[in-house]
Amino acid sequence: MKYPRLVMAVLAGAMSLAAHAQQPIVFTKPITMVIPYGPGGSTDPAGRIVAPRLAKELGQPVVIENKPGAASALGTAQVSRAAPDGYTILLNTNVVAIHPSTQKNPGYDTRSDIVPVMLMASGPFTLAVNPSLPVQTTQDLIAYSKANPDKLFYGTSGSGSTLHLLTELLKKSSGLAMTHVPYKGNGAVVTALLGGEIQAAFDTIPGSKALVDAGRVRLLAVTSPERNPMLPNVPTLAESGIQGFEAETSVGIFLPKGASDAMVQRYHAALVNVFKDEEVKSKLAAIGYRVVASTPDQFKKRLEVEMKQWAEVTKSAGISPE
Repeated sequence: MKYPRLVMAVLAGAMSLAAHAQQPIVFTKPITMVIPYGPGGSTDPAGRIVAPRLAKELGQPVVIENKPGAASALGTAQVSRAAPDGYTILLNTNVVAIHPSTQKNPGYDTRSDIVPVMLMASGPFTLAVNPSLPVQTTQDLIAYSKANPDKLFYGTSGSGSTLHLLTELLKKSSGLAMTHVPYKGNGAVVTALLGGEIQAAFDTIPGSKALVDAGRVRLLAVTSPERNPMLPNVPTLAESGIQGFEAETSVGIFLPKGASDAMVQRYHAALVNVFKDEEVKSKLAAIGYRVVASTPDQFKKRLEVEMKQWAEVTKSAGISPE
């Protein structure tokens, strides 16, 4: 009779532990969402769209902290060192897949110091030119660049930046011949493009659409696999005859190193509900994003693919980590 009772006691204890383990994580104070960019652009607005809806899911305010610097590495490194208790999260772009190839010491390791939770949304870059340039299509630009190799300049926010690597990838894929001019920030790039100091630049949809509507720049293509609903008349690079070139800016949520699987799943489940909200989807679409809502494993695998891709681009372009 003792053994059955012992077995029953063990089973009851195990069931109690299992029930306790399955209790959802409850937050009791505000959560900080670090965005490693300044206000404006496309990344910060995406965070401000998601944060209020995420707060409803988690039961606590989600407070945004902008931490720009070092091409987003400063804020990312800050989060990587935070306590993995769920009260500090990172919203960043796929620039985290570029840092290993462009920065000698970004202050964190993409593979081990930040934990991917969800790739939330992606959006294309736009290929913009000064309207005085006598080209109407991407193929026109390529042909003009080959005929005038010393007359075309493209601008970026710095050597090794996302837009620098993106342009080098396009040059590699198409034979485009242009000279790089680095500036301090995207605002300076736009000013140079409008003034004719440079002839071409990649941009994001929020940055370029208003300029297109005003007739101040001409868009030749978008870098996504399909046309973007905000720019239905702008072809993709594939439609423009550039095969095998697809690149998008994406935004995702990360947790600090050491975050438990339970914490990852808690956040992922909350974000899944966030992206069921049609208002959230609509607001993201208005700034050029389409919702992806990946699993943590899908996000991790995509970052691995991109890290390999950008390592190859930096090597072929002769870009050394700084």
